[in-house]
Amino acid sequence: MTLPQITFDVPTLKLILSIVGGLLLISMVRILFLLRTNRRLRESTAKMEKQVLTQQGEILAVRQDSNAWRGETQRMFDAFRAEFSKRLEESEQRYKDIQQRAPSSPPAAAAAAPAPTAFSAPPAFVPPTPVAKLPPPPPAFVPQADPTLEEDDSVAPLPALTIS
Repeated sequence: MTLPQITFDVPTLKLILSIVGGLLLISMVRILFLLRTNRRLRESTAKMEKQVLTQQGEILAVRQDSNAWRGETQRMFDAFRAEFSKRLEESEQRYKDIQQRAPSSPPAAAAAAPAPTAFSAPPAFVPPTPVAKLPPPPPAFVPQADPTLEEDDSVAPLPALTIS
């Protein structure tokens, strides 16, 4: 088909113009919707960036607090370790001093006490002291069945199951 064979009469041109105008109008509406969506996305991105910065600041603050707490705990541990190391050294020094003094001084208590023999007499028998006797406990209360009540033929409930 060549161009001279197409007839350009008025109704055909109006139809083509209306189709092109409709497509242009649809594309303009689509552009407006895309611009509105783009604006919303930019606002959402700005909010997200602010939220990320806030969270990053909070994370840094928590990390600093954690490092401060860790440092404080380490200092306390070092202080306790130094204190108990000092106490251990003092205790060992006292033990060494006692060990050095023990052989040089005679044991006075050991010399005064008689040495036990293989056939020594048992210690004197001491009778136990009497203990006051307590009254017997009161009898347990047992409820009596009421003879006026008749036997019930209903089924007794099952005990609860325990699931562990």
